[in-house]
Amino acid sequence: MKKTSLEEFSHPRKNGIAAITIEEYDELLDARLTDGEHQIILAKNSGFVVRFPEAEIRAMGRTAMGVKGITLDDGEKCISMVTTKRFDTALLAVTDNGFGKRSRVEDYRLTRRGARGVITLKAHEKIGALVGLLDVNDDDDLIIITTNGIVNRQHVSDIRLTGRNTSGVRLVRLMAGDMISALARVPKSDEEGDVELPVEDPDGQIDLFV
Repeated sequence: MKKTSLEEFSHPRKNGIAAITIEEYDELLDARLTDGEHQIILAKNSGFVVRFPEAEIRAMGRTAMGVKGITLDDGEKCISMVTTKRFDTALLAVTDNGFGKRSRVEDYRLTRRGARGVITLKAHEKIGALVGLLDVNDDDDLIIITTNGIVNRQHVSDIRLTGRNTSGVRLVRLMAGDMISALARVPKSDEEGDVELPVEDPDGQIDLFV
């Protein structure tokens, strides 16, 4: 991972400009705006998370490769990044088989950048691998999207807080062969019923793109 001043991107080209140099067999996972005072949280598919201050990463040029954010062992990959200043919040971990759990951010001790991390969810065959991590609070809703195009929306407040070293609860029941593919955090809604995916934005609201 790497940090670059936003001024470095002040002269974009039609076909874009380089933001990071990526090695073969690697890919860009996420990009966030920060102000120098955020906490960085990286998650692995094995269920481990590393948390460290943004200050541990120095600013670099656009084409730099960056520095190691989390150590990966055989079969592991980094699957999610959270940047937050909301310390009244919790981390919501979701697996590809539809299980999830919510734990307080303060339960995750600060580690050094590049560490292997601490466990956030006991990943095993039944619950599947970790596919996403979000910072949430009781005023949020969680939207889950599956590989078959099914959308589920639920209140974050309905997901009870648990410790880090647990397997979580079932968030959504999946059809055979279906898996969780994407997550989103949206403002809480009191409306009941199915979620409709908006195709227009007449009121200037944020749409859900899939």
